[in-house]
Amino acid sequence: MERVADPEREVLEFDCNVRAYPPVRRDDYWRVRWEEGGRRRDTSARDRTAAIAKATEIVERLGRGTATDLRSATGADLVAHYLDPARRPARVERWSERHRDEQVRYCDRYVLPVLEGIACRRLTRLDLQRVLDQAPTPSVAQHLRRCLTSLVNAALEQGYLLPRQDVLRGVRWRAHGEPASTPSRPAITEAEIPTAARVHALAEAITSNSGVWWRGLEILLVAYSGMRWGEHAALTADRIDVQRRRVTIDRQIIETRSSLKIDLPKGRRCRVTMFPADTPAGIALATLVEKRLDELPTDGLVFPAPRGGWARRSNYGRNLWDPAAASIDWPRSSGRWHWTFHSLRHVFATWALNQPGLRIEDVSHLLGHSSVRVTQDVYVHVHDDLYQRFYTATSGQLP
Repeated sequence: MERVADPEREVLEFDCNVRAYPPVRRDDYWRVRWEEGGRRRDTSARDRTAAIAKATEIVERLGRGTATDLRSATGADLVAHYLDPARRPARVERWSERHRDEQVRYCDRYVLPVLEGIACRRLTRLDLQRVLDQAPTPSVAQHLRRCLTSLVNAALEQGYLLPRQDVLRGVRWRAHGEPASTPSRPAITEAEIPTAARVHALAEAITSNSGVWWRGLEILLVAYSGMRWGEHAALTADRIDVQRRRVTIDRQIIETRSSLKIDLPKGRRCRVTMFPADTPAGIALATLVEKRLDELPTDGLVFPAPRGGWARRSNYGRNLWDPAAASIDWPRSSGRWHWTFHSLRHVFATWALNQPGLRIEDVSHLLGHSSVRVTQDVYVHVHDDLYQRFYTATSGQLP
């Protein structure tokens, strides 16, 4: 091969003692060399431009204390790091099993099919947008966006991505190819909340279909105490103070792919919620709760599965909820019930917010929200009389 002329043999020097050496012979590769962890390292580049780009990235990695080997990492490597049980996530010591199961599902279903074979150093916003565009609904898009945010943060912390790779800016879910914004906290509309009459009709239908009297109590107590599914599935008799109408929420049942397990409540926040003596339809709820507790041992599950033990949500829906909802003609859309078990929690929230003397701070605490702002964003606007209440409250005569 023909040797390169001397003027072309100038060594390019960069910070952190990184050097790029031109080829000795024409058509040979450039060499980039540096020291890392007490070892001499090197890599090749096809031409001068590529050598400068590689050297610049290596300097950036060395300056930030991240391993230069991560230059060759792919999306699959990044996901494996993100899901590694030994990695300590941000803000918490460890993930709950339910959260881990959810992250694994989102990565397997949405993230890996798009990013698996792409080099991390080549990831762009378009790649992340392709991941998010797979979400079939706004709710899935919201959770997937959070997953991607955590994934990118883990990548930046470890060095799989560099700060200049601004891969999430402007990435938003788009339904049917059109721009759409997904609120950080989905607001609940009045149409998403079953009326008191609908709730009581469902309770009666489930009682009739199952032949178990307390199945109706299950619906009513959840609808007027604000418990989540996992919280109500873990509820035992000793967590209810029927005299003061208080329910202690200090555990929940979480469902993974293979099992049911007990864990702390959502956000790892224990709380005490309450229920009214009577429902809006005049049913003596406290009396029914007391009757149920009389049937149970101190640590007995209040609402167990038909064969005992913790109830699984999918079985409950198939065997109890679906037949009862169908028998009273609850509305459906796209093959799904317009109202779900979680809608009962919305019933409690809006009912409590309408009670005279109750502050929004009180309701937020009963619901176990992380802040009053969550309660405001999700629920306050559903009250059609909000502006009338404000108008009435501020219409006093001037002195």
